[in-house]
This record gives sequence, C-alpha cells and structure tokens, in this order.
Amino acid sequence: MENKEIVLKVLSILPKTKEILNLRDITSEEKEGVANIVTSTDKKLEEYLKGTLLKMFPNSQVIAEESAEETKFEDNVELKFIVDPIDGTTNFTNGWPHAIAIGIVNNKELSGGILYDVIAGTVYSAIKDKGVYACDIDDMANLKSVVKPKHETEKIKKSVITFDTPFYDVKDFNITNEMFKKLYLDGASLKVVGPIALDVVKIALGKENRPHDYANAVFHLGVRAWDLAASTAILRELDGEIIGIDGKPLSIETLTSPTEKIAFIASGNSKMLEKLYEIYQQSEKQVKEDIRADKDSDEYGELR
Repeated sequence: MENKEIVLKVLSILPKTKEILNLRDITSEEKEGVANIVTSTDKKLEEYLKGTLLKMFPNSQVIAEESAEETKFEDNVELKFIVDPIDGTTNFTNGWPHAIAIGIVNNKELSGGILYDVIAGTVYSAIKDKGVYACDIDDMANLKSVVKPKHETEKIKKSVITFDTPFYDVKDFNITNEMFKKLYLDGASLKVVGPIALDVVKIALGKENRPHDYANAVFHLGVRAWDLAASTAILRELDGEIIGIDGKPLSIETLTSPTEKIAFIASGNSKMLEKLYEIYQQSEKQVKEDIRADKDSDEYGELR
C-alpha cells in the first residue's frame, strides 16, 4: 500500500478521538517516574486507536504507550504504527496543550506521521517525500499543503528554545539543569509548555506556519518512541532534523523501540543543532565531574 493511502486512511479515524477526549469522566493513576500519570481517557483512546488500526490494517503492528510493556517488537511486520494516545497527559488534565500522535513506519522506513493538536483543533500529517498537510479536525477533507519554513535562526541569543524535565533519571535531570543554565547565560528564551511531540512540530512548522508559538529548537533527555515518531516525520519533511546524544539522526530502530529511553535535540537549522549538541556535551561532562567529586553523596549514589 502506498504511503499516501495509508496516511489518508489513518486520518479518517481521527474525528472519533475528539468525541473520546470530550468525555469528562476522567480518572488518573501514577506511572513510573516523577509527575508521570495516565488517565482513563489515555486508555480509552489507545484502545480505540489500536483496535481500529489493526482492523484497517490486519497485517500491521501497533506500538502504543500504555501497552508498550506487553508489546514484543516484530521485525518481520512491514507496517507499524507508533501511537501516543495523549502526549502531554498532565497538560490534558489541566487544560494545557496536548496532542494525539501516530507515527507510521512502512518497510523499515519512517513513511508518515500524524499529529492532532487538540486545543488548536488542527491535524498535521506528513507523507514521506510528499510534504506536510494541515486540516481542521472538523473538516478533515480540506487538506492544505504546509509551506516549508526558512529555518534561518542559527544564534542562541534571543532564540526561543523549548524543553521539558525528564521523568526517569536524576542524572538526566541534572544535565537538563546544566543545559538550562548555559542556554540562559547565552541569552536564550527558554520555555516549558509541551507536549514534546507538539514542541517538535512547532519547530518544524516555523514562524511561517505557527506565527504565535513557534520555537527555534527543543531538547529533552527522557522520552519514548511514541513521543517522537509522528513529529519526526513532520520535522524531516519540512527540512528539520532530530538527533540523539550520539550526535546522529534518530534511527528507525530507536523510533520503533517499545523500551528505549531517548534523549534528543531537534531544530530546523543545522548550525543551531550543532550549537545545542555542543552545549549538551559540555553539560554532560560537567555532571559527570560533579558526580565524581561528590561520589559519596546520597543524591548521586544511585547513578554509580
């Protein structure tokens, strides 16, 4: 099946998600990590998306956030969907921006991505080598091509850079804190709004398409494939890039892993990406030195 046909079929199931999101009987429970929760709405959305996708595409595999621990990666399945039923669950429970994200992997290639920006009511979809399209959740047939932005900003000073604090690891939190301090001293305007998938898409779209809330770069040191697969497809189709802590673009293996914890930096401008990666390396080095200097501290004991 062609990538375009797959994306169009997946788009057709999104309007139902608006109905599920509007259900107000929300209960929540804590998950692994700090300030990491799941709601009944997450579970209902995942059940709907996963079940519907598997019916529409019987020979596919769905890797979704709430059932990832039970999922065994099947290398021989060509078509995979990487699903986050709600990216930004804490935001969702507090009325802040949140999104539904569906990454599409076809024949071991990131072939498409769909992100529903719930509060804005806008759905973005990428088709590999065919561009990015936007439509209103209430007018799914009216797909409009998204103009590629210029991504001109390459200086950290006065740039808007978004980030979030990692859930899982004290060391990653300390590296994030070091990066924050360095970027602050370099004159960046640092924002924490989220969710991460939407932050990446805002970078991808640039000021030409998100004039009120675009950003120049984003980093996070503790996310999962479902946070990034869809938005990475959109970012790359609009000439941006996303790299891991090895300085290389995130691989298809990383973007389909049910278990890997991912640290990344993303930007539309390659020079901005290089500068942020250099700051990451400096920050990581500083935290390692701090750990060695204070190796007997309870704060760092678990990291040794």
